[in-house]
Amino acid sequence: MNTATKPLLDLHVRSKSFGDHIVLDPVTLTLAAGEVVSLVGKSGCGKSTLLRLIAGLDQNYSGEISLAGVPLKGVTPDIGLIFQEPRLLPWLSVAENVGFNRPDQDRTRAHDNPQVQALLHEVGLSAAIDYLPKQLSGGMAQRAAIARGLFNQPRLLLLDEPFSAVDAFTRMRLQDLLLTLAAEHGFAVLLVTHDIDEAAYLSDRVLTMGQGEIIEDTRVALPRPRNRHSPELATARDNILRVLEEIHAI
Repeated sequence: MNTATKPLLDLHVRSKSFGDHIVLDPVTLTLAAGEVVSLVGKSGCGKSTLLRLIAGLDQNYSGEISLAGVPLKGVTPDIGLIFQEPRLLPWLSVAENVGFNRPDQDRTRAHDNPQVQALLHEVGLSAAIDYLPKQLSGGMAQRAAIARGLFNQPRLLLLDEPFSAVDAFTRMRLQDLLLTLAAEHGFAVLLVTHDIDEAAYLSDRVLTMGQGEIIEDTRVALPRPRNRHSPELATARDNILRVLEEIHAI
């Protein structure tokens, strides 16, 4: 990141607790516009909690979070969030699910919305525009969730283990789709993952968390598109794994 450029996301969380249990203490994090960053660490170290704070779903913490210099006070359309499960509403069509975040529009006409049509084309779901979620495979459902996450044209997209429930081949296709969309739309990505290969392949930087804090910031200085089988990518993956082993003694 160019230090002369103001970060898109600037986070300083002094502490976050659930009762007497301290979950984050403290965490500082910045993301540049268009940057792809992964968060890795053992289960329960605070990764998903951190995403919820950034998304505005939990405002009960001590600290400051700003987007493009503006303090975040709750949920904003400038930040999209995609979960591990697609969480599509089963009674709505794919088109209606994608356009769900626009209550000012008639969702029953979502299939006629040019923005919905364009997004579904980008994620390869044009033919499924009127399908119900029960008619979708796991990979198709997650592509619909990605389209829904991009509907408000966010500047930052948060993803919480979004590809962990699909098969390996579908996972690779979804990873490449995410990178293509990020490059075309120019949004930044903050991804929580337990998959070290995924973190190395996708990321400009990989942030390794200990218990409630970021311990290491590892830059993956490889040009894109990346070769999944290259020795350079294997070295980057091994560097991330070594940091995890040192932090968690796994």
